[in-house]
Amino acid sequence: MRIAFRRSVFLPVGLLMAGTLLTSDLMATPAHAFVRHPAYGRSIDREAIARNRATRQARASRSGTRSRIAPAPTPRPVVAAAGGGDDALWQRLRNCEAGGRYERNSGNGYYGAYQMSAGTWHSLGFGGLPHQAPPEVQDQAARKLQARGGWGQWPACSRRVGAR
Repeated sequence: MRIAFRRSVFLPVGLLMAGTLLTSDLMATPAHAFVRHPAYGRSIDREAIARNRATRQARASRSGTRSRIAPAPTPRPVVAAAGGGDDALWQRLRNCEAGGRYERNSGNGYYGAYQMSAGTWHSLGFGGLPHQAPPEVQDQAARKLQARGGWGQWPACSRRVGAR
């Protein structure tokens, strides 16, 4: 048995007998504020959706005003090849990467003694392909690349030869 309560809300008699009082602000909200969602079949509060949308838009506009330009990284100083240990390190790296051969074209998109891709080579400001350049230019490019990005450009060989 059910008892009608304000037209559309029905309470089971068992809850009334148990002394449980159910309150809701459903009756305080006008009926036009709710709409039945066609896909889910349940009522949706239009005002709550509008509040959430306004909050998301405010949050998005706040984040949109932040500066997205990152400061330029400070370049690491290029150590001059005054010490013999530095030249030996680069020689070991060349031997590991390409067997010490400056004209090496491995056929997998990496060229020269330091096995650079064409994109990396061009980003350093050089033209052509690395294996077509003279050894001095390849050495200069490798030192420039190491100063820009560290030894991680050659992950396996730099570990193998003991580069820091």
